[in-house]
Amino acid sequence: MTGVIAIGALGGSGTRAIAQVLMDAGVYLGDNLNNANDNKLFTRLFKDPVFHSSADRKTVQERLAVFEEYMRTDHLSWRSAKLLLHASFSNSLARNSFRFSSKTLSKLFSKPCNRRIWGWKEPNTQIYLQEIDAFFDNLKYLHVIRHGLDMAFSNNKKQLINWGYRYGIHAEDNDSEQEIAYKQLEYWIQSTREVIEKGKQLRGDFLLVNHGEFCERPEAQIDRMLDFIGMDIAPGKRKALYDIPRTPRTAGRYKEHDLGMFDAAQLDFVREMGFDV
Repeated sequence: MTGVIAIGALGGSGTRAIAQVLMDAGVYLGDNLNNANDNKLFTRLFKDPVFHSSADRKTVQERLAVFEEYMRTDHLSWRSAKLLLHASFSNSLARNSFRFSSKTLSKLFSKPCNRRIWGWKEPNTQIYLQEIDAFFDNLKYLHVIRHGLDMAFSNNKKQLINWGYRYGIHAEDNDSEQEIAYKQLEYWIQSTREVIEKGKQLRGDFLLVNHGEFCERPEAQIDRMLDFIGMDIAPGKRKALYDIPRTPRTAGRYKEHDLGMFDAAQLDFVREMGFDV
């Protein structure tokens, strides 16, 4: 089989285990991952609000071409290496290092390959979903959603801070905990609505994964994921994959809070997405 598989979500949605399932199933997700299995190459190229706000379609495609070259062939041309280094060092959110530069330059001398099935996991993938779908002919996109109220009370505010402006939502230094929670939930709602709408345009190549169901009913959800990407895994190997999901300790943390700060419409959307309130 051949294909490109991308996993997106909000940061803190529990996608590490989903990426691990795909890696253990035989999908190559990169050689530069963090502890959450995020593809740091994608992060360097695209987790950049300044770039996103100013880049045109051609510029995004140029970066996607570099990303594909690195991931699919394990090799970089000199032009691509220069573009990657420039993108990374101009990105204020990227952590650059001598090791990253050395690895990038080493790709100039690596023997090119042609991976038939590969992909990546990085929460910010959802921001560029339309551009990514237009670039790759054989994309399969999995979008992970965790309980919106648990996300509202998450300490991870990076995506709200980085991308909230896209929906007119801004985190302020003097916001109270309740105001931040309200904005976090609203960001979850708006970004989820947007990605579902975009997903309808992916010609059936879009799968919405409920993280709670993934942890509680791993057999059914993992089988569903593998069927979606078209991978036939032997029963013995599937059993090992079923053991990967674990319900996070922070699941249900919203129950410790007064939900009166939220609008009825917000809570209704959480229920609509399949979560108890």
